[in-house]
Amino acid sequence: MVIDNLARGLASRGVAVTIGCVEQDGTMQGLDIRPVKPQAEAIAALAQAVGATVIVAHTSPFFEVLPALQGAFSCWAWEHGDPSPAFFGSDRRMREEVIRHKQERVYPALAGVVAISEFIAHDIGWPQAQRIFNGCDHVPDRGSKGLQDFPLGDGAPLRIGTLMRIGRGEARYKGLQSFLDLAAAVRASGLHADVHIMGRGTAEDAKPFHTAGIHTHLNATDDERAAYLRGLDVFVSPSLWEGCNLPLLEAQALGTVGLAYDTGAHPEMTPLLAATARDMLSLVQAYAHDRGLLRRHSLLCYRFVRSTYRWSAAVDDTVRLLGLTAGIAPAPLHSRTPARRDSWLGTHTRKLIWSLRAEGVVGAARRTKAYLSYHMRKDRSG
Repeated sequence: MVIDNLARGLASRGVAVTIGCVEQDGTMQGLDIRPVKPQAEAIAALAQAVGATVIVAHTSPFFEVLPALQGAFSCWAWEHGDPSPAFFGSDRRMREEVIRHKQERVYPALAGVVAISEFIAHDIGWPQAQRIFNGCDHVPDRGSKGLQDFPLGDGAPLRIGTLMRIGRGEARYKGLQSFLDLAAAVRASGLHADVHIMGRGTAEDAKPFHTAGIHTHLNATDDERAAYLRGLDVFVSPSLWEGCNLPLLEAQALGTVGLAYDTGAHPEMTPLLAATARDMLSLVQAYAHDRGLLRRHSLLCYRFVRSTYRWSAAVDDTVRLLGLTAGIAPAPLHSRTPARRDSWLGTHTRKLIWSLRAEGVVGAARRTKAYLSYHMRKDRSG
């Protein structure tokens, strides 16, 4: 998703992009995609053949090859991060060694490192990394939801859902069990709700969710995904680690409240966080009993991500940082600054989490209502 949007955006600005990869599945059409082995000689030959002067790697093992190419080319590591080795068992030491090798032998040898979030810059152990944030406007903008999307007193169930790959490989940090536990807690609380999950996986992967009475949607198209996220009342991310939670951004960009745990990059991605599973359930219960609150928070989330995460901004920042257009001098990246994040999002999330712990979600939501409205007005006025 990131490479697709960046490559198309750069091409629209006259910057030719060739994508080298080990293999492809044919889903990215209209781009110059070529097979290349993760070896310095093969990458150099491809770069010379297409006249490239800048090489950007997005994953291992391409990261590890870059130091041998630096000098002949301007080489950059674009870090999306990796889940903490603590989530894994037998290969934990190998993962730790990969991280250590990049810190000691890869990053220092390059022209620079790009991180996709404030969290990732620190999680990879390279806080001096440049920040270029992903966009969310690849999903259609259908506007914020109106009163018709939150009917009061009609007996309709609250639609709660998530979107994630549901295979076993990511279960440890994607929070699959946490989502199953939330579904059980919702059912035990007596809420009139339907719980859904959408994701890549097999029928075998989906069995635990079917057994738990969760509506399961497998391997959807982009249009089906957008319709699903728009149709939810509440999107929940149970993930325990994210460098950038694209489904969380997409749901909010489609007008749906986005809830996540206070972990990873989530404090940068949504103004609504839960410190514990109990807090998450309390938020859901509050929305079930107060659709007006749900509508206001949906509007808050929609405005936040649509104004903050734009692919055009990511492309502009890339052009400036990598010096891809002649005559453009290096300039400060115009993405969110730490000062703005601390004064707006950071302060709000800390206040909301504190309120949840102190007095429960219903009281906290009422107590922070004026606070949220104030910041929404302040943001619109600049």
